[in-house]
Amino acid sequence: MKRLIFTMMLCLSSSVQAEVLFQDPTRKAIEEAFDQLSEKEVKDVSPPNASKKQYLLGLLYLNGDKEFHVERSCEKAVELLTQSWKADIADAGHALATMYYHGVCVERNIDKARELATETAEDGFILAQRMLGLAYVGEEWEQLYSYDVEKGIYWLSRAGNAGDRESAGQLSYMYERGEKVPRDESKSFSWLKKGVFNRFEPRNSIGLPLLAESYEKGVGTEIDLVKAYKYYDLCGTAGVEGKQRISKKMTQKQIDEAIRQSRAWQEEYNTYVPSYYGLERQADGTYR
Repeated sequence: MKRLIFTMMLCLSSSVQAEVLFQDPTRKAIEEAFDQLSEKEVKDVSPPNASKKQYLLGLLYLNGDKEFHVERSCEKAVELLTQSWKADIADAGHALATMYYHGVCVERNIDKARELATETAEDGFILAQRMLGLAYVGEEWEQLYSYDVEKGIYWLSRAGNAGDRESAGQLSYMYERGEKVPRDESKSFSWLKKGVFNRFEPRNSIGLPLLAESYEKGVGTEIDLVKAYKYYDLCGTAGVEGKQRISKKMTQKQIDEAIRQSRAWQEEYNTYVPSYYGLERQADGTYR
């Protein structure tokens, strides 16, 4: 009997991991969710999925929204977001953390912000993990946490590995410059790739010039002129000079392969640059 009671107590005391509704750190997913809702639907917080509806409507009350005819109401925003968080919605917990940090619709409370940010980060919410990482390395969220590079790298790595471009980019920059950490070109390049090829922004072109330059010069990786040419090509007009420079060191076969890889990427992501159509920018600014 004692063993049974002890087991029951363990079950009751174990924490329940909150649910993440919109993991996409770019916030595109939540924008799409709003686009699919009518005014009547967005104002209906009845079951099923009441906690999700509370979160969405709470965000609208936080800022007000003309499209849905929602006037800004701090009282309603805090009430709905708190209800959603109590129902274990991590997104709502993170929203409240930022509100308490900035003092938006609530009295500023760093301790409360820290508590909520930590809980939602541990629940796996990427934006909260980035929040902790940047705070620990002293880049953002001043006073939220004491400076601790090891913890900062831990949380930025979790967010970066989960697909957050900004966290991966921050780590790449730190290792490339030797800022707060020992300089490590290999780690910098690894995080650069994770930032460029993240699951939430498959057509992301930010970082492509750095990737091309890394392959051209062998910074953090082996020199690979085919890949360098490919990524310069994907940079569009910004990559023309890079292509012209390295083409002098390449065979025609290598150039053709780089172009093939670039076109395959453009077709896969339905994103095209002028070179796809055989066009190059001329000195007068025209394409032909």
